[in-house]
Amino acid sequence: MTQIAYANPVNQHWELYRSDTPTRGGYLAVLWVTPQKEAHLYGNPPGDTGLPTTLSVTLNGEEKKTAYPPGKAEPDTFEPNKTIFAYETETPLFVPLMPGELQNKEATLNGTLKGLLCTKTSCMPIQMPTAFEAGKAKGETLKSAESQPWWREYRAALSMSDGQEAQKSHATDLHETQGFNPQFTPQYFAPGFEVTGLGKALLLAFIAGFILNFMPCVLPVISLKISALLGGAQEEDEKKRIHTFREHNVFFSLGILLYFVFLAGILSSLGLAWGQIFQKPYLVIGITALIFALSLSLFGLFNLPVIDLKTSGTSKSPRMQALFTGILATLLATPCSGPFLGGVLGWVLAQPPLIVALVFVFIGLGMSSPFLAMAIFPSLAKRFPKPGRWCGYLEQGVGLFLLATCVYLLSIIPQSLLIPAMAFMWVIALAAWIWGQWTSLSQSALKRWSIRAAAAALVVAAWPLLMQADAPEPWAEFQATQFEELLGKEPIILDFSAAWCTNCKALKKTTLTPDKLQKWSKEYRAKLIQVDLTDHNPDGMKLLNALGSQSIPVVAIFPKGDRSKQPLVLRDLFTSSQMEQALASHLKK
Repeated sequence: MTQIAYANPVNQHWELYRSDTPTRGGYLAVLWVTPQKEAHLYGNPPGDTGLPTTLSVTLNGEEKKTAYPPGKAEPDTFEPNKTIFAYETETPLFVPLMPGELQNKEATLNGTLKGLLCTKTSCMPIQMPTAFEAGKAKGETLKSAESQPWWREYRAALSMSDGQEAQKSHATDLHETQGFNPQFTPQYFAPGFEVTGLGKALLLAFIAGFILNFMPCVLPVISLKISALLGGAQEEDEKKRIHTFREHNVFFSLGILLYFVFLAGILSSLGLAWGQIFQKPYLVIGITALIFALSLSLFGLFNLPVIDLKTSGTSKSPRMQALFTGILATLLATPCSGPFLGGVLGWVLAQPPLIVALVFVFIGLGMSSPFLAMAIFPSLAKRFPKPGRWCGYLEQGVGLFLLATCVYLLSIIPQSLLIPAMAFMWVIALAAWIWGQWTSLSQSALKRWSIRAAAAALVVAAWPLLMQADAPEPWAEFQATQFEELLGKEPIILDFSAAWCTNCKALKKTTLTPDKLQKWSKEYRAKLIQVDLTDHNPDGMKLLNALGSQSIPVVAIFPKGDRSKQPLVLRDLFTSSQMEQALASHLKK
């Protein structure tokens, strides 16, 4: 249990150089900053987390520009999936100056160094004044900046700084045009394809749906359709083969139509855009889980009871298999079909629900038309090859396509959900292994289905544990006046936190969870107050220093009455049992 308690957490000293570069001639002031041992400052930019190191400097009342070198790229201590850029050793911060700015010997650079200093266990924001009498320094024999080993680093930092300034300027321009309200009379390159009525909408919807069969931007859609067509190729008897072929195509087409009707209802009732359902992270994870389970079944790990893509013809529910295969194939094709339906969707989604449903049915008819045609003309089944070992290779190829789809779908979910989603996939793999490898037909039906039920229960239980949404924060915002009024009158649990504090996030996930906090607040009738140090908070820092701390996480427990001036302080990382013990010992009734 340690904290940063340095009297001078960052060492600093200035140097001045002359610059002979024609476009950047003059002087170059360099502030060297060195964090204490086993600590680091975040760079500028800081990376995926943390606060950037900034140097605000003025000379003769004018603010000067600072160029920051790139930090060392490394994984964050508590969030290894995030990359930070750190200043760990002596690092130069560059302040270019013009020749005439140091004519006065009294010319002094005055500024403030801000940043976030972290060790492996603690972080503390720093705000340090700095001053440099540059006018006196220039009287000495100055070294050439161009001859220094860091010159290339400075040029790179200067270029990066110029790029950031350009981005800020662009962002300002965008902000200033928020009230922009243009009005045009557009002309279209292909006006014949613009939808102006129901008849053209239905025709183009059917054509677009048909084209989807030949434009599979998601590889598993092809794989699923191949599996569907091969559904009729496994019967040796020709009549049964034709019957199975026809039945499979009918139910596959029915799955396509059912999905489009369902999608029409969702889009018209909720006002969603085409493909917008894939903007729902938990829905994407659910789809990924289903596809991952399908891929495992294709590799023989287990057999799904209904949605089974194998071509062996052993499914006990071939109609339901074909139906769900059609639904799944269309679901995967949804986000890819926008380019072919642009004109249709732009018109139809502004129409009444019945029109929307009718147009979507025609899209489904267009997509299912090849399969309906094969159901009407089952003689096409004769063109299919006889079953053989190649079917097993095809199944494994389809499984590889499905795994590739899982990788793609995981790449579009928020970064914060990636690790929980991958853990959920692991649970699915474990459940599939239990389902397929722990059971056999030699077991009794009761034992076999008990094991399978346990495997399914494992997946169901893992979902809320891994995918739980963040509960509302139970903390009240710290206000100095309110805190002083409450002190001594009510028990207080005070927490110091910040968006850049990775340890604070770890505590929030393990010890200071909303349910535990609400339980403690109710049990001890304590007020929950949080001091946010994400940005500069003078009152919050004074309170932190009064508790003998300079870094966070810190939790202080203030009892009621005279003992309120003797709070119990917990630093850095601690467990729920330690928190329970602290509350019980300090807030006894």
